[in-house]
Amino acid sequence: MRHCATWPSFLSWIFRSVILGALVGLGLHAAVGGPHGNPFQTIAIGVIFSVVMWGGFHLLPTPHERLPSHWPAARVGLFATGWILLLYLLLLGLSIGLVRVFTGVNIVRSRLVLMLTGAAGLAATGVIATKETVEHQVQIQRDLAKAEARASFLGLQAQLQPHTLFNALNTIAALIPDDPRRAEEATERLSSLLRRILGALERPTWTLAEEFQLLDHLLGLERLRFGDRLAFDLELAPDLAQEPVPPLLLLPLVENALKHGFRPRVGPCRLRVVAAQRIIRVEDNGVGRAPGVPEGLGLRTVRERLEAAGGRLAWPAVAEGCTAEVRL
Repeated sequence: MRHCATWPSFLSWIFRSVILGALVGLGLHAAVGGPHGNPFQTIAIGVIFSVVMWGGFHLLPTPHERLPSHWPAARVGLFATGWILLLYLLLLGLSIGLVRVFTGVNIVRSRLVLMLTGAAGLAATGVIATKETVEHQVQIQRDLAKAEARASFLGLQAQLQPHTLFNALNTIAALIPDDPRRAEEATERLSSLLRRILGALERPTWTLAEEFQLLDHLLGLERLRFGDRLAFDLELAPDLAQEPVPPLLLLPLVENALKHGFRPRVGPCRLRVVAAQRIIRVEDNGVGRAPGVPEGLGLRTVRERLEAAGGRLAWPAVAEGCTAEVRL
């Protein structure tokens, strides 16, 4: 079944490449003539170049997906240009050899024919490279839209987890008869947390300082539940305070530490979030993260949003607990 599905596609590609090559050959023949004034030879040369060039770029496209996600756009563009140029030169040599075999024309001995075929190759390469670039950019935009949609869904479903809200309300209810002042403080923190989360869902980006303020409200509530067992420290370098980041980027990492790192742990729990030199580390002394454990929806969304913005998420090995490293 798979062979039957791909065979029509292959025939369609051959047909289109032959038509493109014939049109390029006719155009060049009309403009500058061809070898011995023979239009059929010029069309044949155009077809050979089109099939070889299109086939080469189809089988060996620019490996965008294999490039490091943290590379800047200028480096990716330079690599893609070099790849296309190198591939063009290799395919050009192959095309010249095939032209000699099938048409008897020795391109390298005729300046006119060499110019003609070189122009045909450049024309075909330009069309194919443009098509490849447009397709890649469209795919990137679609992937980014999917990641943003998943992030919004995560914000509504996973970040506002019922157990977090219920635990906060139960803590407040328990504090009311014994410590009304702390109960009032907890209510204010919960209200502020909900307002910030709902406001964040309406914005494409916000500052890292706002993200840290959100974490402070969340951890303040969690400390009421954990009591003196939980100690946390938020350290934000001044030069990163206004750095734009996707809203709710760090929240899944902190919740992951609270839920999976601290819940099974007996004894003091320490959480530290440090942002400096465009690197954010979320460190905890919980039970740790087993190697090879698949990422859940929250962590996978963090990774997708980071990679869509040119950053990355890593899990460096540590002696105690777990550390998530975010590179902006």
